[in-house]
Amino acid sequence: MFRSLFTALLVLLSAQFALAADVAIQKYDIEIPAKFLVPYAGKYADRFPDGFTIGIGSGLCYVGKAADGSRVFYAIGDRGPNADAPKLEQDGKTVPTKMFPAPDYTPSYGALRVKDGKAVLASLIPLRNERMKPISGRPIPRGAVGSTGEIPLDDTLAKLGFDPDGLDTEGIAIDRENRRNLWICDEYGPFIAKIDGYTGRIIKKYVPGKGLPMIAATRQPNRGFEGIAVTPSGKVLAAIQSVCDVDGNIKKSKATFIRLLLLDPATGAVRQYAYPHNRDDYKLSRDAKIGDLQALSETKFIIIERGKNADGKTRIPFYVIDLEGATDITGVKAKSGKELETLADRSDVEAMGIKYVKKTKLMDIKDYGWKPGKAEGVALLPDMRTLAVTSDNDFGFTFKVVNPVNDADGKPVKSIKKYTVDGSGQVKYQGKPVETTVELVPTGTASKLWLVTLPKRVDRY
Repeated sequence: MFRSLFTALLVLLSAQFALAADVAIQKYDIEIPAKFLVPYAGKYADRFPDGFTIGIGSGLCYVGKAADGSRVFYAIGDRGPNADAPKLEQDGKTVPTKMFPAPDYTPSYGALRVKDGKAVLASLIPLRNERMKPISGRPIPRGAVGSTGEIPLDDTLAKLGFDPDGLDTEGIAIDRENRRNLWICDEYGPFIAKIDGYTGRIIKKYVPGKGLPMIAATRQPNRGFEGIAVTPSGKVLAAIQSVCDVDGNIKKSKATFIRLLLLDPATGAVRQYAYPHNRDDYKLSRDAKIGDLQALSETKFIIIERGKNADGKTRIPFYVIDLEGATDITGVKAKSGKELETLADRSDVEAMGIKYVKKTKLMDIKDYGWKPGKAEGVALLPDMRTLAVTSDNDFGFTFKVVNPVNDADGKPVKSIKKYTVDGSGQVKYQGKPVETTVELVPTGTASKLWLVTLPKRVDRY
C-alpha cells in the first residue's frame, strides 16, 4: 500500500514539474496611481477613504515597446463600480436591478507600462459619445434595443436615471488602417464602437438592427460582446460571451455553440460563425463563457473560454481557433424554422452542412496557478509565444447581505436577489419589510497581469 501511494505521489509530482517546465510566467499586480482612483462619497465612503481602485483588465491589446524599453499595452475597464441589489417593486411587478455606488463613473481605457518588475497604469482616457459628452456605465433605458432590463440604483437603493449612451465595455483592439483609432466592444447591447484613441470619442457605433444583426440582441443580459480583435486587413471579430437566448428558455438551452460576428467596416457586411464551446464540461449550456480574442491572421485567433464546469471547478482554457472553412450561419435556421441554438446535438447542426469553427487547445491557465475566477484580457507579443493575460479586480470591493432573514426552513437567505426593495429604499422579503441590507466591503484585490511564454509559437499548435 505504501509503495503504491509513494509511486502515485512521484507520478503526480513529476506531472506537475513537467507542466511547470512547459512555460515561463511573469506575474504582476497592476499598480494604480492615486490620480486614477474612482472618487466615492456615498453611504460607505468611510470604508473607501481613497475611493475605488479602478478595474482595468477587462480587455487588452499590445501596443509595442517604448523608448525606455517598457512594454506598452492598452487596457480597458468595464461599466464601473457595481453590485447586485434587490429586485425593485414597480407597477405591481418586480424588475431586476443593479447598484451603482459611483453612478457618474465613465468607462475608461489607458496604457499599461511593464518594466523592471512592475506593471503600472500610465494613462487613463474616459469614453465620450459622438458629441464629446462623457458616457456612464449605467444601463440604457428599458425597451431600447440592447437593454438588459435592469434598473440602476444607488448605494441607498434609490432609483437612478438611465443612460442612453451607457456602455459596459469589455474589449479593445487597435485599428489597422489608422493606429490612432481603436475598436471597443460592449456587453449591454451588445455594441461595437470605433473610437478616437486620443480623445475617447466614439466615431461610429454598431448596434443590433443598425450595422449588426438583430440576433445579437438575443444575448443573455450582461453577456453581450466580451472579446474583440482586428485582423491584418482591418476586419473586426467580436465574440458574444455565451449562447444566445433565442427563445426565452435559456435555462433549458442545450445550444452547441456561441456566435462570433465578423464585421467588415469597409463594406458593412457581417458574417456569423458557430464557435463550439465544450458543452459537456458545463452543467448547463448557458454557463459556457468567452473571455477575449486576439487576431493571429485573417482567419486564426486566440480565444479564452471560461466558466464553472459541471464538476464545480473553474477551468480557463485558451484555444487557437480557425474560421477557415467554417460556415457563415447568417440567416440560417433549423428545419423547424427556429434558430440553430434550439438544436441540442452538434450532429443535427452538421447534418445541415454547417461547419463549426475549428479549435486547438493551447493551455488552461488554471493549471499554472491562476487564482482569479476570470481571465478577461489577452494579447500576443511579437515573439508569437508570449501571451499577456489580465483580470479585473471588480473595483476593489464586493458586497454582502447583512442581517439576512431566515426562510421557512430556518436557513439564512443570503442571496440579495431573493429580496425586493420599494421606491423608498425599504428592503422586503416576501412582501414584508425587513432589516436586511446590502453593504459594500473592500477586498484590496488588484487587477492581475501575467506574461505567459509558451514552449512554441502559437501558430504551431
